[in-house]
Amino acid sequence: MSVIGGDPFGNIKGEKGSLNPAPEEVRAFHTRSDSDSAPTAQHHTLGTKRNQATAGDHIHDGINSRPIGAGQGFVLTGAKGGNVALTNLITMLQEWIEFTDSTT
Repeated sequence: MSVIGGDPFGNIKGEKGSLNPAPEEVRAFHTRSDSDSAPTAQHHTLGTKRNQATAGDHIHDGINSRPIGAGQGFVLTGAKGGNVALTNLITMLQEWIEFTDSTT
C-alpha cells in the first residue's frame, strides 16, 4: 500500500525483511561478503595469513599461528662459551616479551 498516492515505489517501501532470518538466509547473504581481503575486511577466516584471524587458543607454534618473532629479523650475537650470547638473548627477549630479569 502506497503512503503517497501514485507513488510507483509505495509497495517496495512497505516491504520489510525478517528480523529473525533463518541460518540458510544468512549464509546465502554472506556468500559474496568480503573475507580476508584486507585488515578492514568485513569478515575474517581463521588462519595464519596476514588478513586472517587467529583462534583464541593459539600458542604461537607456527602451525595454527605465527611463531613468536617470525619475520622480525632477530639476530643473536656473542660467544656461546661465555655469557655474552645469553646476555644478548635476554636483552633481545626483553624488547618483545614482558618479564623480570632476576639473573645475576
